[in-house]
Amino acid sequence: MISLLKKKPMAVSDESGKAEKALKEGWNYDQLILAFFFAFLAQMLFLPCLCDIGEAKVHFALIFDGLIVLRLIVARLLKQKDRGWIFYAILLYSSPLWIELLNRRINGPH
Repeated sequence: MISLLKKKPMAVSDESGKAEKALKEGWNYDQLILAFFFAFLAQMLFLPCLCDIGEAKVHFALIFDGLIVLRLIVARLLKQKDRGWIFYAILLYSSPLWIELLNRRINGPH
């Protein structure tokens, strides 16, 4: 009976606690690898065509992917713990779209 009267603290989901945990853990490399894999597949499926412009888009995509990989290596070596990985994940997921838009801006529609 006495044990029923004792109040136990309720577990409350705290968003600030999640944010602090994310900052302590650092970058989410699993999500970034998934984004990189998805972006590479999408780039190779949607960007190429049988012309010089298609080759240029693929080369630009490969250079972009290389720069992102270099940035991930630097973040890993410096053990960064900010939320910068979200920016790079969004860039990777949307890369076929903005590479195509950039190509149309530079070369015009083909």
